Amino acid sequence: MPAQAALPATISANFPTALAFAPDGRLFYTERSGTVRVWQNGASKVFATVQTVTTEPNGTYSERGLLGLALSPHFATDHYVYAFYSDADYQSQHVIRWQDCGGSAANARVLITLPSGGDCCHKGGRLAFGPDGKLYVTLGDEHDAPSAQNTSDPRGKILRYNPDGSIPVDNPFGPNNPVWAYGLRNPFGFAFSSSGQLAVTNNGPSGDAGSPSTGYDELYLDVMRGEGFQWPLCYGYSHPLESSSCGGKPGPDWSSEQGTVVPTGVAWVDASGPAGYADHLVFCTFDYGMRIVASAGPPATVVAGPSTCRLAVVEGPDHALYVSDTVGIHRIA
Repeated sequence: MPAQAALPATISANFPTALAFAPDGRLFYTERSGTVRVWQNGASKVFATVQTVTTEPNGTYSERGLLGLALSPHFATDHYVYAFYSDADYQSQHVIRWQDCGGSAANARVLITLPSGGDCCHKGGRLAFGPDGKLYVTLGDEHDAPSAQNTSDPRGKILRYNPDGSIPVDNPFGPNNPVWAYGLRNPFGFAFSSSGQLAVTNNGPSGDAGSPSTGYDELYLDVMRGEGFQWPLCYGYSHPLESSSCGGKPGPDWSSEQGTVVPTGVAWVDASGPAGYADHLVFCTFDYGMRIVASAGPPATVVAGPSTCRLAVVEGPDHALYVSDTVGIHRIA
């Protein structure tokens, strides 16, 4: 593949949920309605499609769709592209893998199948490779709040797999259990730093299990192997639900408390990133745009960034930030 020209300041896209750069500078991105696209040779090209849904059967609001994307850490040699999507059967969700052949998908293979829940929401669906070479997957609690504390249930979890979809024998809850961390409501953004630190965004309680109907979106800055978090025992900065305690589990590093922001994609920006973002963690929010972690705390403090960071954020090979909203992908230099 020839060297890629610089990307434009804005790329038009239809609800681009996830972004990933290849080592050769090409940008892969998912459109929620079911298309994986790649920007190469100065234009957007369809890479692959999946059969998915973005509304419930009666046409109402849904969080289903093509939600996650990751490229193999050995992409230069194996050319693997991974995606997470909700099946059109409304029963299951899948992690699928293709091989890239010059911008076209080949050898499609479904590696992992997970439940999708019986209603609209909390599908998770993010993908990332860790420094250990393993594939990490987020899955929401699918409106079954107690499942988040059950380490035998994949819902409300961060899951860890081998790149072929099998379960690593050294996972914390047994060799046949994909659970890596638990106690989350709907983790819809996560990213590893260059040192292996895992940050996760988590959407607030919205009235589930007797919790407040708005607010309490969360950020966790350092998720560890086998760690359990508070949902649904507590929400926000360790506010217990009725007749409950937090079970000795850690709360978030940052909570929006009474405000609702709807956190989504997250990225660690290295020292070569744009001024004001370099050496910081940044995350998108669907309601208000980017938040920049100004201090790790605890509790962490955040400041506002560009409003176009609503769905996904990634640092490009040129060290600019690329963020997405519902209509496009935008470059921040």
